[in-house]
Amino acid sequence: MNAPFVLAAGGTGGHLFPAQALAGELMRRGRRVVVMTDGRGHNYGNAFPGAEIATVPAATFAGRSPFGRVLAFGIIGLGIVSALLKLSNLKPRAVVGFGGYPSLPVMTAAFIARVPALLHEQNAVLGRVNRLLAPRVAKIAASFPFARFAPKDSTRVVFTGNPVRPEAAALQSLSYAPPGPDGSIRLLVFGGSQGARALSELVPAALALLPENIRARLDITQQCRADDVAMVESAYRSARIKAEVAKFFTDLPQRMGGSHLVIARSGASTLR
Repeated sequence: MNAPFVLAAGGTGGHLFPAQALAGELMRRGRRVVVMTDGRGHNYGNAFPGAEIATVPAATFAGRSPFGRVLAFGIIGLGIVSALLKLSNLKPRAVVGFGGYPSLPVMTAAFIARVPALLHEQNAVLGRVNRLLAPRVAKIAASFPFARFAPKDSTRVVFTGNPVRPEAAALQSLSYAPPGPDGSIRLLVFGGSQGARALSELVPAALALLPENIRARLDITQQCRADDVAMVESAYRSARIKAEVAKFFTDLPQRMGGSHLVIARSGASTLR
């Protein structure tokens, strides 16, 4: 029987992209992979080709009213029960969590079911969910030495770096082709999978100030928050700038490789 590896991931790209890299490598080695995430999992088919997608209820309790926190804990409880049932049926070889609230019920269920489990932390400071889960896993794969909240038992920390998808790693050997004298200028703007409001407001406004002959050459790709898409599209239309705007691009490495300039907000995945 090909017992699967379960990856608990979801939420922002900082959590999702390392999971993509690990899933791809496991499947290249002939392993079965199940990505367990929250209700948005139906969107992850393209992000994890070849993997099975399973969803469990999940919620964040941060920034909520007292009633909202109670409701969130109830949803998380349902998620733990759901994850326990799924893990019981799957009988995985191991469960790997990448942080973010969608991983909380899955990793808690793995601890209860005594399934071998480990965490990956992308940042130098353990995230809130990973801080809760750290005492309950066998190992923590770290991208950087922990600046705060480091586990007392340092032997459980293994420095792996941040897993990178092959298509992203290939960019380091890609030669740069500058724009021609009169050709398109391809500009990529992104601020993490949750977007960055400042980039949504400042970049279109700044580009609109360029001379008309330069604006006519611009070919913009901008990733932004779902709430900002209409605003950003309208700003570019008003400035007569060609632009493709979306809340998420699954082929970001290819778009980076084809760009002349990238404007991005710094983060763990961005730095790598």
